[in-house]
Amino acid sequence: MSRGCCLCVLGAGTAGLGAAYLAGRAGVDTEVIERRKIPGGLALTRRTDDGYYHDLGGHRYYSPSRYLAVFLKKLLGEELIMTPRKSRFYLDGRFFDYPVRLSDVLRKLPVTHSAKMLTDYLVEKARSTRSRKEESFEDWVVHRFGRSLYEFNFENYTRKVWGVEPSELSADWAALRIKGLSLGKVVREFFSRRGDIATLVDRFLYPRHGIGQIARYLEREVRERGGVVHLGHEVVKIVHDGKRITRIISRDPKGSRRSIRPEWVASSIDLDLLVAALDPLPPPEVLAAASRLRYRDLVILFIRINASKVTGDSWIYFPDESVPFSRWHEPRNWSAAMVPDSSHSSLVVEFFANEGDRFWNASTDELLDMTLSTARRLELLEGSEIDKAEKLLVPHAYPVWNVGYRGPLELILDYLDRFKNLSVIGRNGRFYYCTIDESLISGFAASAGFLEGKRAGPEPLPIEIPDNALGYLDLSPADLEEAVEGGRWSRND
Repeated sequence: MSRGCCLCVLGAGTAGLGAAYLAGRAGVDTEVIERRKIPGGLALTRRTDDGYYHDLGGHRYYSPSRYLAVFLKKLLGEELIMTPRKSRFYLDGRFFDYPVRLSDVLRKLPVTHSAKMLTDYLVEKARSTRSRKEESFEDWVVHRFGRSLYEFNFENYTRKVWGVEPSELSADWAALRIKGLSLGKVVREFFSRRGDIATLVDRFLYPRHGIGQIARYLEREVRERGGVVHLGHEVVKIVHDGKRITRIISRDPKGSRRSIRPEWVASSIDLDLLVAALDPLPPPEVLAAASRLRYRDLVILFIRINASKVTGDSWIYFPDESVPFSRWHEPRNWSAAMVPDSSHSSLVVEFFANEGDRFWNASTDELLDMTLSTARRLELLEGSEIDKAEKLLVPHAYPVWNVGYRGPLELILDYLDRFKNLSVIGRNGRFYYCTIDESLISGFAASAGFLEGKRAGPEPLPIEIPDNALGYLDLSPADLEEAVEGGRWSRND
């Protein structure tokens, strides 16, 4: 079966659904193909049969976009709530506030350690950065914070999250994720109590029933405007003539194939999968470049808790290498609606992994034993409050920017640039560690471009909803005047 479609969207994450949403509002025929049975991509929310909701790891926001909070308030209405943020990290037998607060560190660390951090920082600040090599994550952080603070606050956690030494990660990663933060700004934050730095934000907007509520509402509106969203369908072939994508072939859960002839294509699926699905295949050097892209996988352990609360934290990070997991969050501390009633809570425990390693292959009981034994040692859980647990596997959760990643990525993007009706959007679609707000905006920008007869190229993803998209989204400068103070978002972790 083959049918025509004006816009075909590959992937129903926030980027893909953003593209479909705007196109639908413009009256464009749209079809979305999504491999999972739940929309949202990494930003989905799962609802269990017994009334719990949980994200695949917690997501918070702090967006420089002036319009995005306004858009989401219109989309979600009263379902968008303000949530306080309290986070800590555990290292060397102590819990510290996160983001690092000067008063907390000075109180808990020996004076000699604090003095060494300050001395190292001042030494680095006195050096010129212009003549120094800055290729890796380690280089970038040490040059701005000093060796001692790098080893205290960055090194271990980065190694756990990415599974490689920080010296093997690109400096681009540090520049993207730690931008705007310095020890000097932490000190000023301590004295001024202003929350203008993304990493220091202490409250954020959040959907009442989880981050995936954004995707659900977008999907609903796409369908209401006549769009089609195929959940549980997989892209198997992307046919082209060297200049345009001419057909998209997908497979449904029963194995039947469908063929769509699109005018435009917005792809948010993994970049290496997009390349591998092209027919005819790209040149060998492009395929080789795609094979060099690396992703970090995620294993989630969801635990029901027979108690009203475990801690008061939004997150706890565990850079300490004696702890097998890297982070956990307690959904009810984000929204009371995430649990079935006030006498229950839950935990989402994150094990960063590579497919086939010990965490990936561990059973649910093995992961629960690791979690419980550690939580008892840290006096976070007793064990009697533990109820049923479930394990979820999340492949290709995060693109890995290792040193040298730019060459293969630029080769792939240069090749894809020949397809005049294709835009690659979102995190895995662009192999770019963008936040959820940037992913959503990239979808808006792609569809707004299509409507003008052009497509978004490989330039950096926009951080603001473009002017040519505002009308389709029913946004205008007047909305900014009505925005309430505190409506800014904190970037997703």
